[in-house]
Amino acid sequence: MRKHHYSGYTLIELSVALTLAGIVVLASVSGTAWLLDQQRINELSTQNADAIKRLNDAYDQLPNYAGLSLRQAVSFGAFRRFVINQAGTPNVAVTHPFSGAVGVATLNGAPLTWGLYLNSIPARYCTDLLFQSDAMSDALVVFPGGMVDPIGWAGAGGVTVDASVPAITIAAGFAGTAPRIVKNLTQNNLVPAALAAACNGAGDNIGVLLLKSKLR
Repeated sequence: MRKHHYSGYTLIELSVALTLAGIVVLASVSGTAWLLDQQRINELSTQNADAIKRLNDAYDQLPNYAGLSLRQAVSFGAFRRFVINQAGTPNVAVTHPFSGAVGVATLNGAPLTWGLYLNSIPARYCTDLLFQSDAMSDALVVFPGGMVDPIGWAGAGGVTVDASVPAITIAAGFAGTAPRIVKNLTQNNLVPAALAAACNGAGDNIGVLLLKSKLR
């Protein structure tokens, strides 16, 4: 009696093959997403450095940063590669590569210190962004969950300056999750422990405030 031999894959073998293929595809997609986000972080840091340099150069010979606003920063060409809406109007808005809002203002009306605020940064890139922002900033603050209405920002919302130290402080009784100081005006470099404390448990998105001051 002739025996018939069948070739091909069993249902189990096909299932294993499809599962492995799915893992490869997912890994590829995840890797591509990570690379795109890393590119955005690098682009954001480059633009931040350019914006800070342009604004500091503009105010270098002046005694303070009085009059600095987002509208003024846009007029100086500080955000050339960012998305700018309604330029030249009081409603000007700037969006960074992660589609979050950008704000620029003197700190709580103290014209000796100004801040560049970035909203809606994915918290998983907190450490990367802060490391890249260290050299270009006199002080750094993280806002867990972001800041309310950064487009209309006219200060740091709970962050104040003590000119006698000099140092930035967080106002007492802050509503919601208080901002976290990563680097103060008295420091030259980031402290790893402060960096970890600022980024851990910060939620899904963060706001980051990069400060420059004539007090240093």
